[in-house]
Amino acid sequence: MRFTLKQLQVLKTLTERQSTTAAASALSLSQSAVSSALQQLEAQIGSQLFDRVGRQLRLNRVGYSALPDVLALLEQAHNLEQQLLGSPVSGTIEIGASFTIANHVIVDAMVDFQELYSDIDIRITSDNSPGITDKVIRGDIDFGLVESKVTDTSICCEPWLKDELVIFSSPTHPLTNQSLVSRDDLAAATWVLREPGSGARSMFNKTFDEDLNTIDIAMEFRHNEPIKRAVARGVGIGCLSSRVLERELADQTLNALEVEPSARMPRRFFMIKRHNSRIPPAAEAFWEQCLAMT
Repeated sequence: MRFTLKQLQVLKTLTERQSTTAAASALSLSQSAVSSALQQLEAQIGSQLFDRVGRQLRLNRVGYSALPDVLALLEQAHNLEQQLLGSPVSGTIEIGASFTIANHVIVDAMVDFQELYSDIDIRITSDNSPGITDKVIRGDIDFGLVESKVTDTSICCEPWLKDELVIFSSPTHPLTNQSLVSRDDLAAATWVLREPGSGARSMFNKTFDEDLNTIDIAMEFRHNEPIKRAVARGVGIGCLSSRVLERELADQTLNALEVEPSARMPRRFFMIKRHNSRIPPAAEAFWEQCLAMT
């Protein structure tokens, strides 16, 4: 039984795109060529690899069982090509990062990496941490950088940078005058927070789990900047990464509140990729550089 690399690449791309039209566009092939390659592969195996659901193609049990070996063979073929041609690591890296990490953490690492590997393009997708995790699981991106630990068994989750969520207010908020803000005062305050499911909100909920039923949440936002703006206008107090607040705390347009130890929120960022699935060499090189950050 002989498979061609073209057939295996078609299988991989159909898995990602879920239609012959989209796969053909991604591979710069005709739709008929993609359909023919799939038909030939299924004929050689003696079994269908996809279920047809409406206009979508979804891997069936046979396809899922074969996919890890298919991906490994394609990676080996790519690596062999690089060795034979004597080419350096090159290509395009697709990564995902939470809004906080994308805006305040990863840019310098991207610039440093591209100074070393000028032939590599890095494309970054921003979302909240659950959104990035979903993209990793689907294979939309090579790896992700998130703000909370992922427990899904299909994901490899590596502890990364240390961070801390800071509780902050406007300079005129009454709590600003307190040398140490108690947990009771925080529970009685009005809050402006990130949306449920985000890394910052998950940490907040874990820290204040006993008070969630009574805490007054005036506003919720998907992004950090509106939270800072609302807090500066006196809507309530907020809770964001210290990295997000560096400029405002330095120029004192916002104030960090000194809170009792039980209300402090140190945390870790995490790097995630699919378990038992090797990422491309270019992405692996950037993964290692990110791991080395302190």
